[in-house]
Amino acid sequence: MLFDINKIQIGGIRRIAVLTAFFLSIGFTGMNTHAHTPHDMVIAFAASPDYANDKTMFLISDGAFTGWYYDQVMRSTDGGTTWINLANGLDHPLEYSFIRVSPKFTTDQTVFAGLKGKGGVYRSTNRGDSWESYNTGLAASNKIIKKMEVAETSSGYVVFFSEGNGALFRRSNTDAQWTQILDKTNKVAAIAVSPDFATDNTLVIASDTGYLRKSTNGGIDWIELGNPTGTIIYDMAIAPGGAAEIFLATPLFGIFYSSDGGNTFVNKGTGLPNEAINNIAVSPNYAIDRTVFSTSLTQAVFKSIDSGDKWTLYDSGAVVTVQTSLLNEMTDLQVSRTYATDQTVFLPVFDGLFISKNGGSTWKQSQTRIGILTGLALSSNFNIDQKMIATTYVGRGIAISADSGTTWSTSGWPNPTGRKMNFFDSQIVKNANGTQTIVTATNGYVGSSNNFGDSFTVRFIPRFPEIRKDLVSLTALAASPNFATDKEIYLGSRLHGLLQTKDAGKTWILQRGIPTNHPITSVAVSPNYATDRTAFAATRAGELWRTQDGGNTFLRVGASSIIQTGWAGQRYMWVAISPQFAIDNLVLVGTTSGIYRSTDGGTTWTKETDASVGANAVILQVEFSPNFGTDRTIFVNVRGKGLFSANLDGVGAVTASLNTTSSLLGNENIEFIEFKISPTFASDSTIVGAARKNIYKSMDGGLTWIVSGSPDN
Repeated sequence: MLFDINKIQIGGIRRIAVLTAFFLSIGFTGMNTHAHTPHDMVIAFAASPDYANDKTMFLISDGAFTGWYYDQVMRSTDGGTTWINLANGLDHPLEYSFIRVSPKFTTDQTVFAGLKGKGGVYRSTNRGDSWESYNTGLAASNKIIKKMEVAETSSGYVVFFSEGNGALFRRSNTDAQWTQILDKTNKVAAIAVSPDFATDNTLVIASDTGYLRKSTNGGIDWIELGNPTGTIIYDMAIAPGGAAEIFLATPLFGIFYSSDGGNTFVNKGTGLPNEAINNIAVSPNYAIDRTVFSTSLTQAVFKSIDSGDKWTLYDSGAVVTVQTSLLNEMTDLQVSRTYATDQTVFLPVFDGLFISKNGGSTWKQSQTRIGILTGLALSSNFNIDQKMIATTYVGRGIAISADSGTTWSTSGWPNPTGRKMNFFDSQIVKNANGTQTIVTATNGYVGSSNNFGDSFTVRFIPRFPEIRKDLVSLTALAASPNFATDKEIYLGSRLHGLLQTKDAGKTWILQRGIPTNHPITSVAVSPNYATDRTAFAATRAGELWRTQDGGNTFLRVGASSIIQTGWAGQRYMWVAISPQFAIDNLVLVGTTSGIYRSTDGGTTWTKETDASVGANAVILQVEFSPNFGTDRTIFVNVRGKGLFSANLDGVGAVTASLNTTSSLLGNENIEFIEFKISPTFASDSTIVGAARKNIYKSMDGGLTWIVSGSPDN
């Protein structure tokens, strides 16, 4: 791909180091990048076809980028003011590529999600409230979803998708399984379906070299259209009106247009910048308004009201973040199917979701992540003082409650600028003298408090420019149980691997034995750390590391016996150490394929076979009951299925399990981002869970739950 750098226009959009982004997009990856807050990346989007009335839309938020959670499918029913996470049934460890709704969504309530990593398609027939695998007829090699579009038929819908190797599949609402209609030699890279598919049965596909084919009978037969652009095609759109008018977005020559069903094309682009056009969308009211929208690599949104002859740039406010390839910055561009009524245009980008309600003239960002919960910690005297802390992302930072989560106040963490802060983890350590110490961290800083958050001693975490020039970004934290005396903290990061301090943050050690190219997802320190000097760290690459000498050396364990499944970039792990570790040497690891246990301190591992938390379970979190020596109970959060309590036998195998949150997940789509068991569980039977915005509490070991409160209020 060749560009004339001198001709790249730098107007019409807020941007950060556009030229840096340009070089990143073509392979110059050694440059420093700029953070943006909140990280609100949208990787897929779909709006209801009746958006003017139901204000419903869906998006997939990229959780993997921040290193602390999986991608999330979300829904808004108020035009983007509020969002809920849709988790019920999405029990896989994979990244998403697409989300699409049925053209008859108003009546059939159907939504489709396409996955990478051989996950295929998930379908919901109740607006996303629950999901099921929709892969009948697909081999494992066909389940990497590259492109997906849904066409309207007289009786329902037909879904088309191209898989990773370039084959094309279709399935209608009346079909029992998927049918391959083009093999992988066709290398299908782009799909456009006619808005009038119910009557004209037309779709157009482009190969990875820009070669076009058209079908007028739903993909049974194909007409060769050649390569009219002389280059590859990033996006295509067919205008209403019998599929006569077709628009192509290209990386080199702007926009190509056909008025005769693809037989001939002309180049259009007056007013467009001299750079790639990566998205194009046509007004559903095109027969009257002749309106088309597009985006370029660095500018959005362009609008034409004369079928693409002339274009005007309207600043959407979207930022080129320089944190992904330039081609991925502008995720998509869509026009409401009720555009004639609501004049709504959607711009989902790496910087978030932007919406225009006046045909693209002005734009507003819909925030999906502000104030969301990221973690919890409970007082060691919870049955008496009812105190807890919650960490939030772009919210209060650290919120404090003294009434079991009902009301909240902002902690005393110093914040002279008054900006909303990002915290991902905290811990409360019970000291030998009965006092408590809160240990927490945010990007570039670690702090401790001996007065339950009223004030903090905060220290800067130095940069490690030989690894990254960025501030150290927290993903996980574990303090020594003897922190009051030894001042030791292990800090897991997104970009710098594992760090350790032995003086409460005055100085830091970068644990160079652990790779820094994958975020740390979990850190655990032995309850007998003063004696056994044992700690574990897990990475998003599915690796488990152990030290037995207080951090002097870390060695990988379980490499040949802990087996992960799923997309390589989504292999989250969670480590939990038995409260009786000095006696039982029991360690549990949650993986993308269930729980593994070790009864020799992490040297050898055995796979759990229980149906609920075994092979087919994607484990989000595992915790031992503080009363484990007596009740032999653990709690396991399984993605898309709920929070299970399980009983273990003498060697750590599950003998029985119970889903404690099936009603929360099934009725309200509540999946805990993190949960904590009361340190005084033996007397109060309390478990607290953090969902997206609210705190949930059970006081009977998980049998029943109530909403306790929201730290962001």
